[in-house]
Amino acid sequence: MKWFSFGKKKKKSAAEVSVLEVTDQSFEVQVIHRSYKTPVMVDFWAAWCGPCRQLGPVLENLAEEADSPFVLAKLDTEHNQRMAQKYGIRSIPAVKMFRNGRIVDEFTGVLPAGLVRRFVSKTVSAPAPATKFQGSDDPIKRLEQARHQLKKGNGVNAFTLLNSFPESDESETAVALLPLARFMMDVTDGDALTGLESLDKLYQQTDLALKRSNPKKALALLAEALSVGEESDQPYIADVMKALFTLLGENHKLTKQYQALVTAVSS
Repeated sequence: MKWFSFGKKKKKSAAEVSVLEVTDQSFEVQVIHRSYKTPVMVDFWAAWCGPCRQLGPVLENLAEEADSPFVLAKLDTEHNQRMAQKYGIRSIPAVKMFRNGRIVDEFTGVLPAGLVRRFVSKTVSAPAPATKFQGSDDPIKRLEQARHQLKKGNGVNAFTLLNSFPESDESETAVALLPLARFMMDVTDGDALTGLESLDKLYQQTDLALKRSNPKKALALLAEALSVGEESDQPYIADVMKALFTLLGENHKLTKQYQALVTAVSS
């Protein structure tokens, strides 16, 4: 049995990365923010380091397996000394696993593939640490907080509130809102991007409109995305639009304006 058989993680889509290069500038988004969605293993390495060149392919091969439960982020310490200093890197290769924005486990030096699998299995199957952004334990208040974060355009905070929502009468609404928070996170770190330039530009413009608290423009851009994207993109776009309807309310004029379009796509 493979070590990665635990959990219920879906296979990565074509848009989602398995291995990425990160820098001092991109670390916050690509590692810290991304780790709220999925575990992120950071490989602190350098080109001159022989053991790093030995360990690197092992980590990359595991990350690229179809059922891999983590994303591998590689940071060259020679050119990104600020993050290396921040995380106290004194010896490389150094590997740290992040979940919910926090380091949950780490090791230094070269490990064989079997021990790396054990490391991943242990860190990913353990309960995730508490998020830094703490919401209310009361479902009603927590949903209000999530709505507030979405209206402010803060996808990360909204995601942390909605993704771990307590079972309650408000759960259905939380589930309906979650695609909107996830969309904002996925556009920011690149997971939502498809490679179709016109569609990706619309996604990025939509994300900017949401961050600027402009749902009218966001829905207009998403409606355009429905016509630009391929048939396989339409359910994803429709889910984001329906989440916006939930945020605005069923009687909002924008919901009424675009509801028929989304219904036609969903039917």
